Amino acid sequence: MAGKGGTKGKVIEFDPRRKSRLKMVKYEDPVQKERRKLRGKQRRNAQVRQKVVKNVGIFIGLCVVAYVIKNLM
Repeated sequence: MAGKGGTKGKVIEFDPRRKSRLKMVKYEDPVQKERRKLRGKQRRNAQVRQKVVKNVGIFIGLCVVAYVIKNLM
């Protein structure tokens, strides 16, 4: 087929080590952007909630220990 000469135009050879010649468009879908923002917000809220639960647990544990020590004396 290559011998018939029916192909026209320039062929861009693939070389994985070279940079891409095609321009990358920085487009972000608004729906995906909103979902990403929502996931980040939910992740931050979960981290804050986890810290609060941990600190409340430590506080309750210390109160129980203080109560037990007070009643033993």
